[in-house]
Amino acid sequence: MNKYWIYFIVFFCLSCKQGERKENVIAYLKLENDILEISTLVDSLNVPWDIETAESGAIWFTELEGKVYRYDLKKQEKQLMLDIPDVLAKKSYGLLGMCVDPESKQLFVHYTFSIPREGREELISSRLVKYDITSDGTGNPQILLDSLPGATFHNGSRLIIGPDRKLYFSLGDVGRTDLAQDPDFLGGKILRLNLDGSIPHDNLIENNPVWAMGLRNPQGMVFGKGDKLYASDHGPLNDDEVNLIVKGGNYGWPEIQGFADSDKENAYAQQHNTLDPLIAWTPTIATAGTAYIGEGKIPDWENSLLQASMKGRSLRVLQLDEEGTKVTKEGIYLQKVFGRIRDIEVDSNGMIYFSTSNHDWHPRFQPWLYDSLPEVPDRIIIMRLLPRGSKLIDKLPVYERETKSIELLDENWSYDVPDDLAEGARLYTQYCLTCHGPEGKGADGLIPPLAGTSWVTGDKGRLIRVTLFGISDEIEVEGVKYQQEMPAFEHLGDEEVAEILTFIRNSFGNKTSAVIAGEVLEERKSAN
Repeated sequence: MNKYWIYFIVFFCLSCKQGERKENVIAYLKLENDILEISTLVDSLNVPWDIETAESGAIWFTELEGKVYRYDLKKQEKQLMLDIPDVLAKKSYGLLGMCVDPESKQLFVHYTFSIPREGREELISSRLVKYDITSDGTGNPQILLDSLPGATFHNGSRLIIGPDRKLYFSLGDVGRTDLAQDPDFLGGKILRLNLDGSIPHDNLIENNPVWAMGLRNPQGMVFGKGDKLYASDHGPLNDDEVNLIVKGGNYGWPEIQGFADSDKENAYAQQHNTLDPLIAWTPTIATAGTAYIGEGKIPDWENSLLQASMKGRSLRVLQLDEEGTKVTKEGIYLQKVFGRIRDIEVDSNGMIYFSTSNHDWHPRFQPWLYDSLPEVPDRIIIMRLLPRGSKLIDKLPVYERETKSIELLDENWSYDVPDDLAEGARLYTQYCLTCHGPEGKGADGLIPPLAGTSWVTGDKGRLIRVTLFGISDEIEVEGVKYQQEMPAFEHLGDEEVAEILTFIRNSFGNKTSAVIAGEVLEERKSAN
């Protein structure tokens, strides 16, 4: 065959292959020196919660409803590997953390399930299960931890296998803030297990899986340089965090939120030797999955944490110092481009994968937080580094780093109220509107309303105590049962609490007596 024909055939094949790869390219991200190509990898998904990149040539991902998929990157085909029949999937619970161990060919998953109770609401629990991976799916399920504490909120979770071949497992506090500091209660902790579910002999406490505690709802974990473990944690309405996790570390929740920067928090920190986060965000951005970019992957982001954010609708890039113990710079990228970012992973080749979460419970129940979200189904997106000097596809958007966070809509809400209620309206907007809404309606079956209920217009003492100290037990409001954590606002001053409660007792159709600062002080003193 003529050598020119051979060159032509090779060129044609490479061009076709390159053309196929470019079909799903949707945008570019311009860094200081590098450019990342952004493509849709998998679409039409239903709340893809977790992505795993441990297997070469494939990614694994979950859907909240109980499905686990393997996606072959070369064939561009997904395969259903597991469909868990007893998953209880509602709101923010269902099939949560997942990880794959290619070495032992095992899959680990954490999911919630229900236990029926005659004449009562179902009991929510969760379990950690290991499966063998086969050529056509999974088999041989083995329950490693069963009947873990569960709730309608704050179940976590993430799973990751460390460089020490141990399984690390983050669990939320399931609303039991009173037990987040109790090492015998597994909620609000990061656990460390052998891969067979047994407890390592070198854990902090003998026969106890707890590795770190004092966390609220950690939903991101990753190992970085020097085998350092990092974890993100959801704050209440303030202080989302990223923490450097160490053996026996106590991160302060619920007594400390974010940095220990008040007299009370400092006293607790000194007494209990708690650790501050590397970074904290107020207003919260809803920190979720966390990934790490090491050396030789993407030069502009080398030695950085990649932090997915949902309410913040962005990717945060946190540059670390050489030791990995401080955040030296934060970059904001892709803000309001793909909406809520649930998880993010980096494979061994430096490819970045992230999943969107634009159709879960949060946009449905709290739409006032979002001025816009993509209407397309949720998807997994891939970003890859382009060789320098590559030609970009014309007319595709090119995004760059942003310097300012978006302002959440609740911060812009304005109430037309008399002067004596104006400060209460401002504080309500800052602390309460995110959950209870601009009109005090709450969310059906999830967050109770503030309008026309004796919880607001009745016993002032009860209302003050709930506001100061929070509540996570099931309550009944106007004949409807709710079990969703309300965070404590004990850190607010007496006057601030009084202003908020006076506002809600005289808004949304309510009209009753004011709350004064002295009443708040008395309830605070009686609790102590």
